[in-house]
Amino acid sequence: MSRLPKGNSITFIEVTKMTPGDIQEIKALNAKYNFSIDEGNAEAWAGCFTTDGAFNAAIEGETPKGTEQLKAFVPTGIATFGTMYHLTTNEIISVDGENARQKCYLQFFTKKDGAIDGYICVYDDWLKRENGAWKYSRRDVISKDRFSHLEV
Repeated sequence: MSRLPKGNSITFIEVTKMTPGDIQEIKALNAKYNFSIDEGNAEAWAGCFTTDGAFNAAIEGETPKGTEQLKAFVPTGIATFGTMYHLTTNEIISVDGENARQKCYLQFFTKKDGAIDGYICVYDDWLKRENGAWKYSRRDVISKDRFSHLEV
């Protein structure tokens, strides 16, 4: 029986099966994901997902699935947002064997056409260990708030 939370909300974590190594590896995956998309590295960004991984983006109609679609999404993100800066915080992680769930805040800043915008979002993640490494099997972006045209 899985100890992972069901549905799209994590309000608690079961710590009985988590190890510090799992938590650190998942946090490192978050950082790799952030820098990869911010630097436009489609190969590295898609590599953060399982081979059949899905990303439910904050861009309407964009739900790439699988390595090739994920790679192809990166130029779409850059065209939509311009220069991007992703920061993740407040990770709640629950691990059960080869599967995990994570919920965390995304602070997301963009710079395009001379304007800087900021967003507060939540990531709702499903992770699997694939070839010995934690990867996202599904990542949902839930937009919470936007700050438009910040001062440069």
